[in-house]
Amino acid sequence: MTTTTPDLTTRRFVSTATSAQPIRHRPAPFRRSLRAWLPLLLAGGWMLGTFGLFWTGALAQQVPNPGTLCLFVLGATGAFAAGYVAQLWRSSSRPIVGTTRSTDVRRVRRLVLASGIYYVVLGVALLVEYGATGPGSIIASLQDPAGAYLNKFTVYQQQQDSGRTNPVIQVLTLLGFLGTALVPLLVVYWRRLSGGLRLVGLAGIGVYSLFFLYIGTLKGLGDFVLMIAAGLLIASSRNPDRTGRKMNRRRATVLVAVVFALFCAYMVSNQADRVDQFGTHDRVRANPTVERIVGEQVATGLAALVIYPTHGYLGLAYNLETPFVWSHGLGSTPAVASYGSQYLGIDTDQYPAYPTRTEDRTGWPAGMYWSTIYPWLASDLTFPGTVLFMAFLGWFFARLWREVNLSGGILPTLIFVQMCLLVAYIPANNQLGMSRPAVIGLATLLSLYLWMALTRGASGSAPPERVQR
Repeated sequence: MTTTTPDLTTRRFVSTATSAQPIRHRPAPFRRSLRAWLPLLLAGGWMLGTFGLFWTGALAQQVPNPGTLCLFVLGATGAFAAGYVAQLWRSSSRPIVGTTRSTDVRRVRRLVLASGIYYVVLGVALLVEYGATGPGSIIASLQDPAGAYLNKFTVYQQQQDSGRTNPVIQVLTLLGFLGTALVPLLVVYWRRLSGGLRLVGLAGIGVYSLFFLYIGTLKGLGDFVLMIAAGLLIASSRNPDRTGRKMNRRRATVLVAVVFALFCAYMVSNQADRVDQFGTHDRVRANPTVERIVGEQVATGLAALVIYPTHGYLGLAYNLETPFVWSHGLGSTPAVASYGSQYLGIDTDQYPAYPTRTEDRTGWPAGMYWSTIYPWLASDLTFPGTVLFMAFLGWFFARLWREVNLSGGILPTLIFVQMCLLVAYIPANNQLGMSRPAVIGLATLLSLYLWMALTRGASGSAPPERVQR
């Protein structure tokens, strides 16, 4: 009789195999994902793209120091990229996008409601302040954007001569934080908002946009376009599924393209009207080939469209040849300087910013033409210090993007969108330092961000990353 003995080796193998847990592959660190680098690619492409486009125009022939200009712009852009890379490379955090907590959703809904009402009231108050008497006057301004733009400066002068102030606008200025919330939250949390909240938000955007159309100014409309694009960038990155993220990114790209095309169409008409009104054909020269195809008016508008975001580099070239004089903290942010003059009695003329002193030296008008963000910052930081600031800006930009993707949160989202505005206006000026509501809004956000960081540091713990369920 033949007996068989159990195969203990096989038994052990089978037992081990049946009791083993399934292998789970951890996602790659955030820095290895494409979305981690997308803001840097967009920002760097914009900065270098506008600079490259500048050299294709007629204004490039007026640059007195091409070597110095190229060295500085490329150095500042490289410093921004280096800061961004340093921030992403320091951490191996995993790209886990958190679920939105019910408390966050309630806060978002309250902020959208408050911010929507804020923009409606502010838009109406500004329309009244600048002379709108009804639909007829608004329609008339829409038909004559250059005249409306000129009328804006007439109102400015009247306000200064009479010392007139609007109490409603003053109060709303102090609530500038609400101006930072509406568009990003409306875009990012659109599907979690009720129809009524969406309507309030869209009404706020519409009324405030109507004011800028009434005064023939592109700034407010451009801000909305940029904030919509930044919000869509955030929303498209939050899908935990890679295929879903790609689909969201395609949809976001199409939507941004449509919004941007509409804005550019209005900008072409607006700028062509300004050229005719102010007689600046010698500066804005239409391409003869384009003119034959689309006509003189459209060709002039297209030429102005190209010059608009690029002419600041000529102003920068002039500023690079102006000697440094410290502006005692009042040069980089004109809004802060205006507060110092109004409430502290500081004679800001004694501490002129770089663009102001360059205007005296060269005639390049600081209040009419741009000089990029760099001379404004250099008024307090020097030009070498501005390069270091760009490195810090890139580092902070990447930090916010990591927080937006890894743990979500309302505050990092709002600050990231504000930094997108700052970066987008680099070829123009220090946009976040030009107006009082912008300065107050950003200062409020950064103060809250710093307080939360200090609170977490004092408790010795960091907020846990939310895991997608």
